[in-house]
Amino acid sequence: MSSIESFPTKRGTACFSEDCVHFDESFSGYIQSLYQEYWQSGTWWHNGIFVGYILAFPIGLWWTVSAVRSGDFLLIAVVVGLMIVLWLVDRVRGFRSPDRIRLDTIEEVSATDGQKGLTRPRLIITYTEGETTYRRRVNLPSLYTSGGETAYERARTAFAERGF
Repeated sequence: MSSIESFPTKRGTACFSEDCVHFDESFSGYIQSLYQEYWQSGTWWHNGIFVGYILAFPIGLWWTVSAVRSGDFLLIAVVVGLMIVLWLVDRVRGFRSPDRIRLDTIEEVSATDGQKGLTRPRLIITYTEGETTYRRRVNLPSLYTSGGETAYERARTAFAERGF
C-alpha cells in the first residue's frame, strides 16, 4: 500500500485510487490555492503576489473591453490567434488534460523541478489511450510558496511508490 494518496497541484489536487489518478482541478481551485499559498503565508511580498494575481483578471477584462470599444480588433485578433496557435501546438504535441488516468495505461512519469522565478515544478505523464500515446502536464505549486518544494517531492514519491 502506498503512503501518499494525494498531492497538491497548481489548480487543485491529484488523488490516487486503486486503479487511477484523479485530478480535481478548477478555476476556483486555482484561486483557493493562490489564497492558501500566498495570502495566508503572512509575508508582505507573498501578499503582493496574491494581489497581483487577483488584479490580473479584472485588468485583462478591462483591456479587452477597452480594445473592443476603441475598435482595435486587429490587436484582439492577434492575441486570440496566438492563444489558439499555442493551444493547437500543445494538442499536436499530444498534450491532453483528462480528469482521470488509469494507472495501467501510464507508460512514464517525468518530473522537472523547475527554477525559482523562472519555471514551475511539473510532471509530464505519458499514457496510452487505445493505440495513441498522449501526455498530461501537471503543474505543481510555485517554489515561492512555503510548500512548493514539498509538493514536488510528494508528487515524485507518490508516483515512485507506484513504480513510475
